[in-house]
Amino acid sequence: MKIYFTAAISAINEFGENYRRIVSILGKEGYSVQADHVLNAEMINILTEPDQKKIEYYKKFLKWVNTADIVVAEASFPSTVHIGHEISMALAKGKPVIVLYVKGKAPIFLQGLVSDKLHVVEYSLDDLPTTLKDIIEDAKEEIDVRFNFFVSPRIVTYLDWVVKKKKMPRAVYLRRLIEQDMDKNKEFLKE
Repeated sequence: MKIYFTAAISAINEFGENYRRIVSILGKEGYSVQADHVLNAEMINILTEPDQKKIEYYKKFLKWVNTADIVVAEASFPSTVHIGHEISMALAKGKPVIVLYVKGKAPIFLQGLVSDKLHVVEYSLDDLPTTLKDIIEDAKEEIDVRFNFFVSPRIVTYLDWVVKKKKMPRAVYLRRLIEQDMDKNKEFLKE
């Protein structure tokens, strides 16, 4: 399973040990963790590069989020634009997101964000292994499974109409239909 890790690079002096511990624990649990951009301060170096290099880096970031199963953010340092953007992008793509923070450093802005796939969790270095293991298990249950199937041209035409008129992606529309049917299906609800 792939995990994308992000954190405030500008706070590496204050929280760097936390970042390294989080990445180490995830690695020991057998996960493939993308974290070099944080731990090696790659992002700080990109700030002095020409615009084309910045665009290439952004595309790399998008690929990391797209290919990750879960996104983990250490957000004890307040007000970092890139972390907020990464969290928003991951949630928009349907990825489970775990936001970790140390006691007294709760990310205030995220307290108003409601999403089944967002987990905002306080931790200490002492309980970090247990906290990570438990919350990763919860997040695993929220990973979307890709499901492809064939439909008739008439259904495609209707789904295209839904996209235009309701401003809703096909997949969202189909998921909602299935969820509505699940909620009404008494036989399924008994199980």
